[in-house]
Amino acid sequence: MSRRILHIDMDAFFASVEVVRNPALRGKPLIIGGGAKDTRGVVSTASYEARKYGVHSAMPIMEARRLCPHGIFLRGNYAAYQEASEQVGAILETVSPWVEGVSIDEAYIDITGSQKLFGGDDAIAAYLKSRIRGETQLPCTIGIAPNKLAAKVATDAAKPDGYLRIEEGQERAFFHPLPIGRLPGIGPHTEKMLESLGIATIGQLADMPVDRLLRVFGQSGHALQRAAQGVSTSPVEPFSATKSVGRETTFEQDLLDWKQIGRILFSLAERALYALREKQMETRCVTLKVRYSDFSTCTFAKTLPDPTCIDADIHDALRGLIPKAQKNQAPVRLIGITLSSLTHKQHQLPLFGGERSQRWERVLESADHIRDRYGLESLRFARSMD
Repeated sequence: MSRRILHIDMDAFFASVEVVRNPALRGKPLIIGGGAKDTRGVVSTASYEARKYGVHSAMPIMEARRLCPHGIFLRGNYAAYQEASEQVGAILETVSPWVEGVSIDEAYIDITGSQKLFGGDDAIAAYLKSRIRGETQLPCTIGIAPNKLAAKVATDAAKPDGYLRIEEGQERAFFHPLPIGRLPGIGPHTEKMLESLGIATIGQLADMPVDRLLRVFGQSGHALQRAAQGVSTSPVEPFSATKSVGRETTFEQDLLDWKQIGRILFSLAERALYALREKQMETRCVTLKVRYSDFSTCTFAKTLPDPTCIDADIHDALRGLIPKAQKNQAPVRLIGITLSSLTHKQHQLPLFGGERSQRWERVLESADHIRDRYGLESLRFARSMD
């Protein structure tokens, strides 16, 4: 049986979730990434109504305001988006256990073994779209093809709220007329280089003599041409482990007061550690990220002697890293924390000092139960509060 890979992308996901939460926003240019008065940060998601004005993801908020001054700007609610993503993920797993989450709003599913059970590609797509819409009220687009690459291109072509199927052997014909920028992995720089070679469509790239591509792109020329021909053998990998957990924020105005910056940093650490404990994981590496007013970005890292998910341990590490960041003496534009070198909790406490860790674990377990019920803001460390 030939492989059948389904790619699903939730349409304007963050904006769509906000519409479900507040139906009065339906049909309006909605931009997620900054509040009504925010001047910093970038667009996370724009509704299709906002995209008509040229607003898109990763655009600076100020540019989005210029293009769409009448737009509705929201900072967003990540907890609500995560909850909706988990609902969708549970639905996807009713079709196949082979689900690879690419991001909070995108996934691949190997549905090869589900064909007879559900009645083929069209029936699987209809089932998923109907059930997701019924249980979450959210729109999605689905592409199905013999491989992940073709499935993603199909999804992009079917947006919004659509469905497109590519049969085995039709990948190259489907790709042929599409603009070169529609091929996944082709960034702006590569696109310009290809255009300088007279390549404007994926079909032209597929037909280009490979020796010419090798002269310009080296060995990656082979991969470029294979992709343009719709060839991909990348498997769906459902069990990818979380590699890091982080939180960061861009300030409305550059800050020089490290007491204030420190409080915000400890607040970000609380959020990251709460997410880490939800995943039943611990960290051995703490990284402080600082972007200064001149847009230079520095990171400062500390490796811990033992894995931990305890706030006090991370706070101690941050207190050692902050003086290194202060040496720059420049105003700070962005601050962030990343927890990496993750392992699953083994509860193997050290022979000496384990009593302290046990007490902290009991305290944090109780605190997290309260936060689960009333929200993260219901219980905070004093050092992270104004």
